[in-house]
Amino acid sequence: MQNKLTKIKKDIQRTEEKITEYQNKLKFLQKEKTDLENLMMIDVLRKHKVNHNDLPTILQIFEEEKGSSVPLKINNTEEQQNEKI
Repeated sequence: MQNKLTKIKKDIQRTEEKITEYQNKLKFLQKEKTDLENLMMIDVLRKHKVNHNDLPTILQIFEEEKGSSVPLKINNTEEQQNEKI
């Protein structure tokens, strides 16, 4: 009986260690996912040459449209300057 109890206690300890290990791994993966999603958003904003002044307007449009696909027309100051030349 004692051997069986000892074995069960060791099993419990190993299981708790594995749970802790997986919880840490999950936290790391969730953070990594969030970081990559943020980088993807930044890349999109840079690709479309969105400046920081236009960002609140864009976010408001997305909020109003509940995240549906909305064509964005942004007045880019660089494009405006090129048109004047």
